[in-house]
Amino acid sequence: MKKILRCTAVAMIFSLMSAFIPDVPETAAVDSETKLIALTFDDGPNTTTTNEVLDILEEYNAKASFFLIGNNINDKSAETVKRAYSMGCEIDNHSKSHPNMGSMSADDIKYEVDYVDEKVVEIIGEKTKFFRPPFIDVSQTMYDTIDIPFICGIDCQDYMENVTAQERADYILNGAKDGIIVLLHDAAGNTQTVEALKIVMPELVGQGYEFVTLTELFERQGETPKDNTIYTQVAKYPCGNYSAYSSVFNGEVEGDTSWSGWSDTAVLDAEELKKLGDSYAIEVEYNCSNPPVIALQKWSGTPIWQSIQPFYSNGEKACFLAEDIISVLESLEVDYTDLDRIAVRPFMNNMKMYSVNILVKNSGNSETVKSDVNADGVFSVADLVSMQKFLLDGTALADWKAGDLDGNNKTDIFDLVIMRKEIIRVSIK
Repeated sequence: MKKILRCTAVAMIFSLMSAFIPDVPETAAVDSETKLIALTFDDGPNTTTTNEVLDILEEYNAKASFFLIGNNINDKSAETVKRAYSMGCEIDNHSKSHPNMGSMSADDIKYEVDYVDEKVVEIIGEKTKFFRPPFIDVSQTMYDTIDIPFICGIDCQDYMENVTAQERADYILNGAKDGIIVLLHDAAGNTQTVEALKIVMPELVGQGYEFVTLTELFERQGETPKDNTIYTQVAKYPCGNYSAYSSVFNGEVEGDTSWSGWSDTAVLDAEELKKLGDSYAIEVEYNCSNPPVIALQKWSGTPIWQSIQPFYSNGEKACFLAEDIISVLESLEVDYTDLDRIAVRPFMNNMKMYSVNILVKNSGNSETVKSDVNADGVFSVADLVSMQKFLLDGTALADWKAGDLDGNNKTDIFDLVIMRKEIIRVSIK
């Protein structure tokens, strides 16, 4: 484990920086009325089950994404692929022979993926857009070798014969939410999944869902797929109508789940969260193939170690909503203050973390003043002093986003330079 603290040297050469203060771009507000869902199917193509799935999709004017196994492509099944493509469905890659690829060499990985691409180009004239690892077995070599985004999806256990059609349908309906990717199988003879679709399609239509391909899902959710990331959900950024409230951590740390430093790096104040009710969100800047989690910990009495997944993550930023945290607390039948620690930490992999901030919902008439990091409504020398103290000793800012003057979602020495030039400009006026 290594811990890297951000440089706090404030004696920079101010003449290198311009006095121009750029507007901080706002993230588009969430369209709460639009609900998108991506149905995806593995292990085809064939002339039986795949066509039965297409019949149902056609009935509901729905699109889906099909992850093909190269060895299943032949002259007859190619006609089914053409049918899916003509319906607006997407054709994706599930390897040539469906092996465990995590331990394979780069050359072997490339062969498995390229074989499918060559077959698909012959059929529809274009390469596959996404890749699903067989058995969801991934490695860094795979990420480095395969140049299309990796997809997982919620597991509906429809590859198990003893899981009934109703149980499969329940997995889909219980997991349905805006931006979710559903992992299903159209392998020959998988009739239970066909029956499950007959159950869920009218229900999901009634709930207002639109069935889209993976490409459309990313585009309409405003997300660009990231490297070294495997997706199960592509949610819209949920905090466009939030403003900065306080900074919990700002710097740079790196470690895996075994690093003891996560216990005190980004610890959330239970009393503060309780006071904010359901109006807050926790936003984390990080770098990892898996998003961070919020760990609820209690070691007195009945022990608790509960991980909460973020509502939104894109490989660089994660957002946890108050309502999700409150829901978990209610299910555990505990209060914030019953816990011994609430902390942000990695899930499974080594993670770099750059910032943890508490945001609050806008009331509708509040407006952030640029450079007003002490949140008193005006920009003055007091804000410059607060920024210097933050950079020197980590003293929390009341509104760190007001100090993000270069628009890079960090408050650092470069923002201080811009702030100092601006205070001089205002004074001269």
